[in-house]
Amino acid sequence: MQSQTRNITNLFRNYWQYHSVFSTKYIKELQHQVLSSPCLHHLNSFGDAFGTNYGFAVTFKRSGISEFKHNFPFLEDYSNLVLKEACNAFYFNVLIIEAGNSIAPHVDMSLSKHGRELTIPNLVSVFYIQVPPDMEGGELILQAGKFEVGKIIPQENSLTYFRGNLTHSVNQVKKVSQPRISLVCEQYTLQSSRLEKIPNFQVLSKEDKGYEYKNEQ
Repeated sequence: MQSQTRNITNLFRNYWQYHSVFSTKYIKELQHQVLSSPCLHHLNSFGDAFGTNYGFAVTFKRSGISEFKHNFPFLEDYSNLVLKEACNAFYFNVLIIEAGNSIAPHVDMSLSKHGRELTIPNLVSVFYIQVPPDMEGGELILQAGKFEVGKIIPQENSLTYFRGNLTHSVNQVKKVSQPRISLVCEQYTLQSSRLEKIPNFQVLSKEDKGYEYKNEQ
């Protein structure tokens, strides 16, 4: 990773950015594999905030990473780099946004459905694998309460981490020749009693509902 940008508000790091993360060849492979995946479907079943955007989602624990790599071998290099060692549970999703679409403000808590217990990730990673140069809009907006603490301009082959308790949204993609594609991963550090309720590895179906918190402020 060739460069990074850090944002600090009130001595707390809200997000981290890294650029030129992988080779161009690997990015092209990711684009092809994701767009040809039989797992793709509309994500509105994972929460109203996602609207008509589409992709697919996978839940797994650290003990299930090998199974994640086996089922999605093209994501091995990605997972080796992006998944934090301190985290032991993950909710990964491919997010594809086309022209005219956006994502409403929300806080990620997708693992809350397991055991029906509110669970916020330590951090969330967003890796952009396709950002056409003609795209207008599509910025990732980060908020702490009523305050905007970050505005991320998507760049292909860039990686952003942000605090898991931040409200976030994606501005409407006003214009784009090809879809905006990102790999999003909620990363959790759970106690053993909570961790045992999380599937070791599970590809989510269309019927699986996610949890979300909408920012009404």
